[in-house]
Amino acid sequence: MDLNGYFDPVSLERPAYELLEDQGSFSYHITVHTPDRPISELDKYQVAIIGVPVDSNGFVKGSKDAPDRIRGKLYQLRQINHNLKIYDLGNIKNGGSVNDTYYAIRDVLLELMEREIITIILGGSQDLSRGAFLALEKREGFHQILTIDSMLDFNGRKETLHSRNYLNQIVDKSTRSRFSFINLGHQAYFVTDDQMEQLEQSYLESIRLGDARKNMMDTEPLIRDSSFISVDLGAVRHADAPGGSIASPNGFTGEELCQITRYAGLSQMVAILGLFEINTEADVNDQTIHLAAQGVWYFLDGLIHRIRENPIETPEHIKKFIVTLNTAGHDIIFHKSTISERWWMEIPVKNLSTGYNFFISCTYEDYQQACNQELPERWWRFLHRVSNEME
Repeated sequence: MDLNGYFDPVSLERPAYELLEDQGSFSYHITVHTPDRPISELDKYQVAIIGVPVDSNGFVKGSKDAPDRIRGKLYQLRQINHNLKIYDLGNIKNGGSVNDTYYAIRDVLLELMEREIITIILGGSQDLSRGAFLALEKREGFHQILTIDSMLDFNGRKETLHSRNYLNQIVDKSTRSRFSFINLGHQAYFVTDDQMEQLEQSYLESIRLGDARKNMMDTEPLIRDSSFISVDLGAVRHADAPGGSIASPNGFTGEELCQITRYAGLSQMVAILGLFEINTEADVNDQTIHLAAQGVWYFLDGLIHRIRENPIETPEHIKKFIVTLNTAGHDIIFHKSTISERWWMEIPVKNLSTGYNFFISCTYEDYQQACNQELPERWWRFLHRVSNEME
């Protein structure tokens, strides 16, 4: 498929000042779609950057100018390892309607995933995540969606899609056999009892901001299992990200956001990372724009160190631990990598797309909990979810 028809080329003004010498900068070592250099030879690349300058269905307007502003900061950062081939494809062309934009994102992502190219989406409003949902829906298998957000963007009502209800499709029972969902960093005063109850009844979850921040390393297993990560920059506190579309004095720090995106880069499952909801009109000295650029940089830095390992594909590097739970009357099988020391739990339900049981990422603390005869919450939650879908 020729992608040139989907994209406007990149056209940026030279920055007023350079952070680094040209040869040491990010832009010097990537390929950019420009008016005199159309998109070609995609198979040579591992990463694609796409901008979507659209906020038509944004609950709060002002994010459509963010993609090029993020590029302006990203291009000035230090170069990424030259072995990682990166292609900035430009901005998705505005269609006749925002629905056209969703389907254009879908088509582009399907083409890139077919070529095993990891995609970074620069938004735009967060409802643009729908384009990724549409693409993953076409792909075989069970996909976990992870959002980084201070709010839960679903309400269960049938109404026009916008950035505050775009998750309705994902939490709806009609798609539960294809999608799982986790949110990271919700703030309790922004979330209703009905929303939390809906997640609980569906065996989905959202991790409170305070719980996530207690130990950021515990967020890594949640990130590791995700196919698509959608970041609302409003999840970062106002002091670090004043341009969040709905700013809050509380939230992740800028450093913690970069830690999250680096974990995403390290995960062999993450195929798409999207950054959304930067109100450029409210941003102070482009601080939020700069943070988004740094988040992208750390994602790419994680990619450089990504290793392919899991209990199915690399059993020679995996140790198995069987824990008998006397009260529950069954065993839980844990798997540990001898390379990275990462952990997985085996779920005793067959994944029809792989022919093996489901495996979910976990922590050493989950293993310790089982050894203490306590059932790990993520294990039983996932078991109930997939078992109900198989009935």
